[in-house]
Amino acid sequence: MLEGIQYPKHVNLTLRLGKAFDITYVRVKFVSPRPESFRIFKKAHAEEDWTPWQYYSGSCRSTYKLPEKAPILPGNEAVAQCTREFSDISPLTGGNIAFPTLEGRPSAENFEESEVLQTWVTATEIRITLDRMNTFGDEIFGDPRVLRSYYWAISDFAVGGRCKCNGHASQCVKSTGQTSNN
Repeated sequence: MLEGIQYPKHVNLTLRLGKAFDITYVRVKFVSPRPESFRIFKKAHAEEDWTPWQYYSGSCRSTYKLPEKAPILPGNEAVAQCTREFSDISPLTGGNIAFPTLEGRPSAENFEESEVLQTWVTATEIRITLDRMNTFGDEIFGDPRVLRSYYWAISDFAVGGRCKCNGHASQCVKSTGQTSNN
């Protein structure tokens, strides 16, 4: 943070799963204070662009140009929300961030019949983007020693899910990208 509150502009943590999974949750546990603003993205296929999955910010509108906790309706179930949940500076250590992929989605109880939600939870890669640190306002004073004391530290990055195999496989095998003639 010594180089300015936005330095580096953001930090990415990317988890490549090696094949498609139906993701039920993403959880990150911090040793440092949780970020003030961060995002979760996913890819359903390696060649796709990153799809926003969830935004967290104490300032959703000014940071991400999104309303806070916009309602999720049957016609927009595959839209990322922004919430201020988990973006407070406390706890200073041990804070969790939990993103249940289906929470609040109207068709979640009929997941097996919802193609939209089945696509929504499918991921081959997951990215956490840390955008803005929580501070005590120390950036105003510019003391290099104090600014060097701000950091992000993560002790656990957990993802829950199941193999994308429609429930028929006896094992979940990583894709090699090659077609089998068996």
